Amino acid sequence: MPSFDKISPVVVSSRRFLFFILFSALFALVSINRSMTRAVVLNNKNTDLSVGTAETDKAEVDEDYAFDEVDGVATTDVVDKGSDSKKGGNKQIMESLRRRSKRFEKYRPRKYGMALRMKESQMLDDAPMTTHLHSIITGLEHSGTTITGRLVMNAPCLVGATETGFLLADSPQDIGDVYPWYSWNIDDGKDTDKKKMMYLLSPGAYEKMKAARNFSEMYYILRENSHLFNNLNDKYDDGRECEKPTRVVDKTPRYVRPQYLEHILIKTPGVPVVILKKPFEELRIDLPRQAYDEVFANVDKMMKKYPGRIKMLYYEKFMENPEKVMGEVFEFLGLTWKDEYLKMTGLKQKFSVYPEVAKQIGAWEFVPGGHSPEGSTVFH
Repeated sequence: MPSFDKISPVVVSSRRFLFFILFSALFALVSINRSMTRAVVLNNKNTDLSVGTAETDKAEVDEDYAFDEVDGVATTDVVDKGSDSKKGGNKQIMESLRRRSKRFEKYRPRKYGMALRMKESQMLDDAPMTTHLHSIITGLEHSGTTITGRLVMNAPCLVGATETGFLLADSPQDIGDVYPWYSWNIDDGKDTDKKKMMYLLSPGAYEKMKAARNFSEMYYILRENSHLFNNLNDKYDDGRECEKPTRVVDKTPRYVRPQYLEHILIKTPGVPVVILKKPFEELRIDLPRQAYDEVFANVDKMMKKYPGRIKMLYYEKFMENPEKVMGEVFEFLGLTWKDEYLKMTGLKQKFSVYPEVAKQIGAWEFVPGGHSPEGSTVFH
């Protein structure tokens, strides 16, 4: 009979090999499960990042964080590399992005940086364009776009430069090629006091805007870096201060041209557009009648293709009854019209922080029919 005290070396080796195979398979399954869990955590839109206080106990989690200052309160965006437990929620992060947050890229986490950058991009893409850009005012040059834009800017918590022009670029990276709007809005240190109604962007701010992934993010950076959205005396009707930065009104006549209009509608989903139309005979620009007809034939086409996006403002009706027409425009834009805005009361209050500009605006007043003829303006 064979002895059971001694087992063949071949049998022992087979058992060891089988045990090794089983252990390896188990280890692989555990590793795959952990990797999948990590991937889900880093890519799940609702649970990727968390928010806690600056006093979060660092002994509890090994954390990488990015500081985001909201209304003077330091918060921490935490990635727990131990248990993947989360503190807070995406809603708070979106709120910080939309309010007083500083750009995340200034404080990139040291680890899992790629995953967080992807999440940041996702959050900015998810933030609707209307979070930053309130409305667009356009129309052929000298057709009333300036007065319309300034009347709209009387409403609380809205403002814009005399002209913006950035949406003429194919992408944020190309805004440096948009002439002359790029140079109009840069702070070159010359005649700064005379440019207070422009964005006065530093070269560094422009570079950040050019690095934006999309136009929504570009407007976000514009709001964070221009004095217009952060320094003005902007208040609600009940006296409460507007939350800064305020939102953008982009007034640019060139946008109405057929080669640009649809591209701009696509770049700015959900943003309402007001288009001025002045009779061809009253225009003071060198434009053939055929070109004029092509502009407004295209506008009609866009109004049908993008229903609800465009409000046509007819210059003659505007001059005849500004209170009624602007009331309709304000309703279209989701704003409340006040007849006192014809005296630029809201705009005067906003720019009261700049004495030289306030002095200039102090004489402004709407004059029906006074816009565009040589030697006169819509104000006196």
